[in-house]
Amino acid sequence: MNFGQFKEELFKEAKKSGFEEYEIYYSDAESLSINIYEGEVEKYKLNNAFGLSFRGKVNGKMGYSYTEILDKDAIKTLIENAKNAALVIENEDVQFIYDGDKEYKELNCYKKELDNIKPDKLISLATEMENECKKQCDKVVNFNGCGIGYGKSIYGIINSKGLNLKNERNNLTAYVIPIIEENNEKYDGMGYVIAKKLTDINPKNLANQGLKEALDRVGGKSIPSGKYKVIINNEAMVSLLGTFSSIFDAEQAQKGLSLLKGKEGEIIASDILTLIDDPHLEDGLGTTAFDDEGVATYKKEIITNGKLNTLLYNLKTANKAGIKSTGNGFKSSYASIVGVSATNFYINPGKKSFEEICEEVKEGVVVTEFAGLHSGANAVTGDFSLATKGFKIENGKKTTPIEQITVAGNFFDLLKNIEEVGNDLKFPMSSIGCPSVIVKELSIAGK
Repeated sequence: MNFGQFKEELFKEAKKSGFEEYEIYYSDAESLSINIYEGEVEKYKLNNAFGLSFRGKVNGKMGYSYTEILDKDAIKTLIENAKNAALVIENEDVQFIYDGDKEYKELNCYKKELDNIKPDKLISLATEMENECKKQCDKVVNFNGCGIGYGKSIYGIINSKGLNLKNERNNLTAYVIPIIEENNEKYDGMGYVIAKKLTDINPKNLANQGLKEALDRVGGKSIPSGKYKVIINNEAMVSLLGTFSSIFDAEQAQKGLSLLKGKEGEIIASDILTLIDDPHLEDGLGTTAFDDEGVATYKKEIITNGKLNTLLYNLKTANKAGIKSTGNGFKSSYASIVGVSATNFYINPGKKSFEEICEEVKEGVVVTEFAGLHSGANAVTGDFSLATKGFKIENGKKTTPIEQITVAGNFFDLLKNIEEVGNDLKFPMSSIGCPSVIVKELSIAGK
């Protein structure tokens, strides 16, 4: 049964079975991942995955079900499972099948330049990345990974109210993680790129990027415990913002799991901090014209100069709050229910370069990497205590590497204590982006 026939039959049966409103969400994805080890293809994985979820309202309650097969039996199962799920729901949350918006932004998330790239070309580039690392540095003893990945997907929503939306996207990424040895100690670094076209994958540059990061870490030592003025660099700040991003989720706030509950309109951060959710960002990994409920997306400032303007809402949470959805109703997969999440989520960059903000700090610490974010950070309280690597700042310059330290603080306090925002905004293979920031003070446990 083809997709069109399946949809018609499913909708007919849904109506017959007493569903008042109903909708399908579908996803058709293809991915290729290639991993190289010691000049050989270690893994070559081609994946094709189609999935369809059905949701419908019975007696005002929403039931979900899903399938990977399009046939008559699947229609029967989808209807039965969704109906049974709806009938056992006891909470009073109002769920919606959306009528649609008048306008949706025209976006192009599909890069034709990435079409029909031959796998042997990708293998050749990945092998070259490894070779370049060895060529550029005789201290390379191993690799933590070296690979290239390509993915493309089509996803869309069709419902009984006449909504019919579709989006197509693709992406190409490459990375290499060389391990070097110096004085019987091993250090690694990562070179990576999100490519718009094949020529963006430059093995020489990626090898150089990974090696520089590894070599910069050589000889890292602890520092005395104390309170330090800190620069959290762009990549480390991305990992921290990602860990605490759920505090901006209205669903978490409504459940009492975010301290930002009831804080909209209040000052919660430094007056130089502006936090943006931009679903229309060019080449963003989270770029989309509509969310997974069919609501048109738009760019919004979550925080403007320290003031919390809004949390992120889907239709259910917006209805509870008596406001409009912010277009942030998303599923984690076709098989999951609609939750809340950001699109391209980033701190607006400032004007000063990394070197200039080092000069401003004069004496302090640059944090370049946090470890243990899942166990050492509490998104409800905002507290964190994390193993950290970085560098000293001496006389306004980044100098010797630091390791074996733990940085502790509170994310809500950190937002208030940001004194400067750099211009080096970066999205490190992520839909979350940050520039480097100066934090007034953080506690560091060292030697």
